[in-house]
Amino acid sequence: MRGRIASMAIGAGVARRRAGAAAEQGQQQAQQAQQAQQAQIEAQKKQIESLQQPKQSQPQQSSNQEDITQKLQKLADLKQKGLLTDEEFSKLKMEALSKL
Repeated sequence: MRGRIASMAIGAGVARRRAGAAAEQGQQQAQQAQQAQQAQIEAQKKQIESLQQPKQSQPQQSSNQEDITQKLQKLADLKQKGLLTDEEFSKLKMEALSKL
């Protein structure tokens, strides 16, 4: 009888340890998931901030000017071919220049 009681007591102790270890492991996994989520949020915030900052680099401005120049040349060609009226050309030209 003592052997059975001792076995049950030992079994209960082992079960409690295993349950405690499983709970601790679950908490660690939850903490890791939370840390990963926070890191992802921080990365997204940095990405949003970088997109919101005005870009003042010289190479990009020159490429914008080249794009607008090309657009104006295309508009002039379309006007010369008779595909655009004077009003349409003026309106599109002003839109392109306002982007500078």
